[in-house]
Amino acid sequence: MIKRNYHTHMKYCHHAIGDVKDYVEAAINYGYLELGMSDHAPIPLNSMTDSEWEHNYCNENMTLDTFEVYLKDIEKCQKEYKNIKIFKSLESEYLDSFDNHYKFLRSKLDYMILGIHFYKYQGRVIDSYSEINYDTLLGYLDNAIKGMESGIFKYLAHPDLFLFNYKDKNGGNSFDERCEMVSRKIIECAIKNNVYLEINANGLKFSNNINDRNMWKYPNVNFWNIAKEYKDLKVIIGADAHDPKLLNSDWIRMVEKFAEDLGINVENKLEF
Repeated sequence: MIKRNYHTHMKYCHHAIGDVKDYVEAAINYGYLELGMSDHAPIPLNSMTDSEWEHNYCNENMTLDTFEVYLKDIEKCQKEYKNIKIFKSLESEYLDSFDNHYKFLRSKLDYMILGIHFYKYQGRVIDSYSEINYDTLLGYLDNAIKGMESGIFKYLAHPDLFLFNYKDKNGGNSFDERCEMVSRKIIECAIKNNVYLEINANGLKFSNNINDRNMWKYPNVNFWNIAKEYKDLKVIIGADAHDPKLLNSDWIRMVEKFAEDLGINVENKLEF
């Protein structure tokens, strides 16, 4: 099983459990060599309407005040635990015109993860879980490209999240020609900008049939069947753990086997 994980969530985001110390001790117990603390980043308060803020669960992100506490908690563990490498990070959205906010956060960290749970498209905020269709998918692609080209992010979490509940032209869930185009452009942009793409283990919690890979919301087998064609692509597995015990989950082992069966070369660590 993986011995390094760079995608980890804690109590600071209000929808995970455990603090930094809990995760570090669990990681040591499971034989980890490196651990990235990457809770959900503060969101600019004036980035959307109140209804959009509520719809996208933005209260489930830390505030800037909490960010300072979070950093101190990580620094304390870095000093206390010398037998594991601990990194400071955040998982963040990327919204146009807020580069200074993201650059400020990045200046305090070792790396940042881009996670597109929502994005702006044609004047409104789109939810990646429920509002992506043939047309709005173009906004997801635009956001992914801008985020990766910004130079702020080390890797893109669950790049295939756009397929979670995608609706094609007929309202179905097919992996159509637009999905293939978007997949290829995301992959090619990642290669060009030296950004890792993540196979996300936490996506298995949404599966109605965990034993059938074709039923997984993400990782999506169609996306990764395309990704395997690109030998220069850097791929990392992320636990996306919201509980310390999920650093040692069957989900991780299943996505490791998934990558192995597809012939995807997974990097065993991030290179900084």
